[in-house]
Amino acid sequence: MTAPLPEATLAEREILQAAKAIRARASERRHAARIERLAGLAMSMPMPARLFPVLLADPAWRFKVFSESGTSRSADNHYPTMTVEAIAALKIPAAADAVLFLWATVPMLLQALQVMQAWGFTYRSHLAWVKDRPGCGFWVRNKHELLLIGARGRMPAPRPSDRPESVIEAAVRQHSEKPERAYEIIEHAYPTLPKIELFARARRPGWEAWGNEVPPQPDAADLFEIPGFLRRSA
Repeated sequence: MTAPLPEATLAEREILQAAKAIRARASERRHAARIERLAGLAMSMPMPARLFPVLLADPAWRFKVFSESGTSRSADNHYPTMTVEAIAALKIPAAADAVLFLWATVPMLLQALQVMQAWGFTYRSHLAWVKDRPGCGFWVRNKHELLLIGARGRMPAPRPSDRPESVIEAAVRQHSEKPERAYEIIEHAYPTLPKIELFARARRPGWEAWGNEVPPQPDAADLFEIPGFLRRSA
């Protein structure tokens, strides 16, 4: 039979539980305030009217976290996010013959495939980014991320000599920042074709960019408005 806990131990446990509850409430308040601030960033972002045969996208996926510690790591704490429905409804500037490279987080894989289909692409293959350290996860601690590849129309695959290995090994950088190697692979596969990065966080030489952290185009005469939350941080 288990002996009853000493009175001092019970008091300490009550204090610890009360402190945990206080931290949880404070975390919820900070999270709610952050979400409210980010929600105010809703905007209509201009997207180029020009159509592109090569597209790279890292959508601002919105997904729930299920623990106090996970709340602080929510994507909403780093950039405005979008629902899957809103992402799928975007009219992206894809040419009739085009290839799409779409980043997919592990818990959002099925949703990413749904978005790819909604955008008019058929899944063909993927690359796996193997990171230098694990992150969080509900079933396993994720140490990889997928870059899905979809095609539409008569878009050809890269020439055999330009086809990369399926694994990218690169260190984790800032939150949601993707490895340089991914851009190099796309550029090597399609060196002469126009390219655009959707949900971009910066402008890359030789690429068009779209996202709310990208400096605006100097000439907006050829732009049209598309509503939605557009982050970036990808």
